Amino acid sequence: MSNTELMAEITKVIPNIGAAPDSRITRMTPVSGGCISTAHIVETSDQKYFVKSHTADSFMTKQMCKSMFEAELHGLNALRHTHTIRVPQLFHVGDLSSGAFLILEYIPLTRLRDHHKLGHQLANLHLFEGPSQFGFDSNNYIGSTIQPNGWHDTWVHLLQERLQYQFDRAQFTGHMKNMADKLIRRLTQFFKGLDIRPSLVHGDLWAGNCAADSSGEPVVFDPAVYWGHHEAELSIMRMFGGFTLDFYDAYHERIPRAPGFELRAQIYELYHTVNHYNMFGSGYLDQCQRLLERILQ
Repeated sequence: MSNTELMAEITKVIPNIGAAPDSRITRMTPVSGGCISTAHIVETSDQKYFVKSHTADSFMTKQMCKSMFEAELHGLNALRHTHTIRVPQLFHVGDLSSGAFLILEYIPLTRLRDHHKLGHQLANLHLFEGPSQFGFDSNNYIGSTIQPNGWHDTWVHLLQERLQYQFDRAQFTGHMKNMADKLIRRLTQFFKGLDIRPSLVHGDLWAGNCAADSSGEPVVFDPAVYWGHHEAELSIMRMFGGFTLDFYDAYHERIPRAPGFELRAQIYELYHTVNHYNMFGSGYLDQCQRLLERILQ
């Protein structure tokens, strides 16, 4: 895919998403930071847009590129519908000769400072009432990995499906496979006595996927949404850090910790760690093993 092709496709679309009929691209600036897709700030004579694109490769077909962006669109729209936290507006998902692209609202972002406000907003998101089942309307992606989102009556059944999918991709053998199989069999015991109601979660909320707009309002993006257990949201936030005690204090003012929180947090961290092993390789294998051993001890 060339920038020329991307510019041509964007030019065709922008009159339909709010730009002037004769609007033309005046500048396209690469933006660093994404580990999956390529990103640009696209300036026209009257507006700016944030554009992501992805080219098919040995890991992702052209159709998967498009479905990844369509999943992002559906996820951001689901978050927007709750009116609890700001997300970029979605404008268009389109095809390229060897991939796909996504046009989003351009929001000038700054470093998040009001962690207390983010904590309250995220809790409000998790308290938003939705369906009675766990899952989502379609599968989406956690990084570049498909995330199964079939509807289930219990959270444990969805989590079992998710973990099994990651374990199967990892192709663990020997002691690792035995531990993974044991966790799947014993998973229910870690949730006994909990009344878990479906919460809409961002799904991939590490520090790189949230910021603030020019007024200081928290903004989140690049989701992997589903209706699940609210505690799962906090696992990747703790895993990579970047959120202050003010965030956690504000969050738990509205959603207190339940007994067994720390042990379940390790299960949720395991999900993301195995996914990182599947995406990035053996550097995460020891961490997978340590987590499995701690959970099962």
